[in-house]
Amino acid sequence: MSIQTMLVSLSQAFLTTLAIFFLTLLGSLPLGLVVYFARKSRFSPLRWLTKVYIAIMRGTPLML
Repeated sequence: MSIQTMLVSLSQAFLTTLAIFFLTLLGSLPLGLVVYFARKSRFSPLRWLTKVYIAIMRGTPLML
């Protein structure tokens, strides 16, 4: 395998990684804001559900 072939593969992998990063950011930022505001809510059952959700997510590995 030549250096040029490896650089092409590496650049494609880099672009794929960037695309995954930005798609994840677009999905996780709104979800994080919703969870934050639910956690700060005055409605007690919503706060409790948010605490349970956060506890489960903290115990789950980020990447399976």
